[in-house]
Amino acid sequence: MLALDLQALLGLLLYFGLSPFTREAISNVGMALREPGLRFWSVTHVAMMIIALVAVRAGRVFAMGDQTSRARRNGRYICFGIAVLAMVAGVPWPGLANGRPLFRF
Repeated sequence: MLALDLQALLGLLLYFGLSPFTREAISNVGMALREPGLRFWSVTHVAMMIIALVAVRAGRVFAMGDQTSRARRNGRYICFGIAVLAMVAGVPWPGLANGRPLFRF
C-alpha cells in the first residue's frame, strides 16, 4: 500500500505540475474531452488509478476488520482484484490508440 501511495503522489505531481498533456487539457477542457488522446490522460487514466487506490484502501479495511478470517480474506481478494483490473485498464498499453512504449531506449 505504501508503494501505491508513493506512486499516487508522484502521479499527482506529474498531473498538476510537469505533464504537458494535462496542462493543455486543463487550459481547454472542452477540446480535451473531444480529443481521445487528451481525454485518456486527463480523465480515464486518472479515474482508473483513483478507483484502484480506493479499492486498495477498502481491502486494507477488510483486512483489519474483526470478521471471520474467511470473510476478511474474501473481501481483500475482491478489493485487490478490482484494484488490479482498474490499474490494467488505466495503463496506456503499446498498440492502443493512446499507447506508450513499455521501455524507452
